[in-house]
Amino acid sequence: MKKTIVLIFLVLSTFLAYSANVEKQYKKLIENFDVADEAKSVTPVNTAAFWSAALDNNELCAKFIKDLQKNKGAEKEALNKTAQLPRFYPQYDETIVESMQGFCDTLLIDMGIADLGIKCSLHMVYSDEVNAYTALTEDGFAMCITTELASKKGITYEILMGYVAHEFAHGALLHHARGFYAQAKERRKNELLGGIAAGLNGLAAGMEAYNAAAYGIPTSGTDYGAAIANIGNDIKISTLKYSFKYSREQEFEADLFAYRFLEHIGKGEEFINGLRILGTAYDTLYDEYSDHPTTGSRIDFLKYVQLHPELGNKKKAKLKKKRNEPEFEW
Repeated sequence: MKKTIVLIFLVLSTFLAYSANVEKQYKKLIENFDVADEAKSVTPVNTAAFWSAALDNNELCAKFIKDLQKNKGAEKEALNKTAQLPRFYPQYDETIVESMQGFCDTLLIDMGIADLGIKCSLHMVYSDEVNAYTALTEDGFAMCITTELASKKGITYEILMGYVAHEFAHGALLHHARGFYAQAKERRKNELLGGIAAGLNGLAAGMEAYNAAAYGIPTSGTDYGAAIANIGNDIKISTLKYSFKYSREQEFEADLFAYRFLEHIGKGEEFINGLRILGTAYDTLYDEYSDHPTTGSRIDFLKYVQLHPELGNKKKAKLKKKRNEPEFEW
């Protein structure tokens, strides 16, 4: 009996520790990626004003655009890779359901997206996959919803709005280019760290050889060549998560924008219902190297958002303060 009680206690302790860690992660995601307070305070229901406030006050996106103006190595790489992505041509794509185009155009009007002046479009495409995605076009981006997803049981007009809002966030927040930029910066950082580590290993090997010759101190027998090779392998593995498929943070950011939009029109719960409809079918689209969050974790995160209305974006204030700080002069 005592053994059973101890095991139950250990399981509960582990669960509580895990829950506390998850809660900490959720709080950080909200503070970094939630829409700005200016968007939350827009008078309902003014959908175009909501999007304008959300996008105009997104400091992370603004910082990325500012970084691009440097036009250096990582910035050039991000732009080049984005330019090489395959383009979607709505006027020639045979998978588009032409009979639903009027419905799609009306949806963008109702969501206020059509009034923003952003070059984007919405289409329904024939597919047996449960999916919604954003594709780059010649002069902007297109949001696509598959017929299989649109025909799922329980789909409502507001749930479709939620899917579109999520995809719109990916496109409007430049997640494609920002993903490539993060990848380029990560690789450069790892190459620098790898060079430093390799140099330190070389120095250590040299010191061992010197001590052995000068003082008779035996060497450790460490295979420094293998150690350096392992550094290289670690570098390769750590950049795999920055594939074209959106990162974990980008998915949560798009979820927050979609949820806040539906919350703005009084239908926040419908986005969570939309995720429930997706179920696990959506998770099969991602491989073992993707850090794309599961549908279940996305639902849990938004439930946490619902329970903590006092939390909000703190990144905007931090970046704004940093930008306004006077530069130090010698």
